[in-house]
Amino acid sequence: MAENAGESDQFVLATPVVRWGIEQLQSRKVHTFFPAYLEIRRTAVEVESGTGIHPNWSNLEQFLQIPGGPPGKPNFRPFWHGSRRQDQDWLNENIAGSYAPSSIRKVPLNVVKPDGSGYSLLEDHSELALEHLLFGESLPVLPLAVFYYRDFGFNASGSSLSHYDLVDVFRRDFGFSSELDSEDFEILFTINAPDRDDWFEPWEPPSSAQSEMTTAEA
Repeated sequence: MAENAGESDQFVLATPVVRWGIEQLQSRKVHTFFPAYLEIRRTAVEVESGTGIHPNWSNLEQFLQIPGGPPGKPNFRPFWHGSRRQDQDWLNENIAGSYAPSSIRKVPLNVVKPDGSGYSLLEDHSELALEHLLFGESLPVLPLAVFYYRDFGFNASGSSLSHYDLVDVFRRDFGFSSELDSEDFEILFTINAPDRDDWFEPWEPPSSAQSEMTTAEA
């Protein structure tokens, strides 16, 4: 999905854009199981099977981990579907346990089902996810991609980078690139871009020490 690098001429998503993305996600009604569904579906595309799916939850953790959270809750998940309460966006470090087949209840079972220690996707799962996890309203993909890739570096010419590159990276990494999988993308997401030109900024490495940057190829 990505590789570590510390090369020059990298660009990152601008801080105001990241804040905008998180605020947009928090303002939507999105079931907390939705990021797990995306990871289960991504794994299914990778192994070319909709049954017996065993996600590697560290793939999801790299997108959710943020320093500074409450004790024991290093993962930030700005999705909610009920009454908001304090610290609700912070998820404990045991993602595998939170999303284990034995832990899922009610709504997620309308989209996936336990399959031994793994999962199986139900038929027409993308349409079911739209109904039960997104509550009938497709999610604008840019806020999600901005949040997921906030700590990633992009190797490309700054003048050529745009929000379309970000969408392309998301589609590639999460198995929405093929013609068949594009149908799922069009069901789940919309591409509604605000009128702004500050999506990316040059990455400035720390002056006092070398730092690794997770890199996405745009």
